[in-house]
Amino acid sequence: MAAPKRPWDPWKVFDVSADELKAVQERAKMRSALKAEFQKKVTNPHQGANNGGFMFDPAIQRFMSMRSSQVDYFKASPKTVWQGFAFVILPVAIFSYLTISGRREREKKYRAGEISYKDRTWKFMY
Repeated sequence: MAAPKRPWDPWKVFDVSADELKAVQERAKMRSALKAEFQKKVTNPHQGANNGGFMFDPAIQRFMSMRSSQVDYFKASPKTVWQGFAFVILPVAIFSYLTISGRREREKKYRAGEISYKDRTWKFMY
């Protein structure tokens, strides 16, 4: 039994020309061929004997080289200083303040006798 015909064709929705549609299909074909070749190389059980046990991928090598030499090319600017302040120093300061002030308030209530020992939280911690 044949599959039912689709009521709409997604390739005709956006007014794609025939040449452009052919180019899209060719790129998809090349992409699937490259994926198949990569998968074949990665899953080759005899690969370790040929080239040292790993597959060299230039794109991954460029990325890893960029990550390792990133510090050498970093230049401080007002934007990076503010980002460092906003994402490192400020959260640590706020969390520290909230922790210390909360502990101080709880300790004040404990010493004043407002909270009985059985109602205390974390009573076995310190």
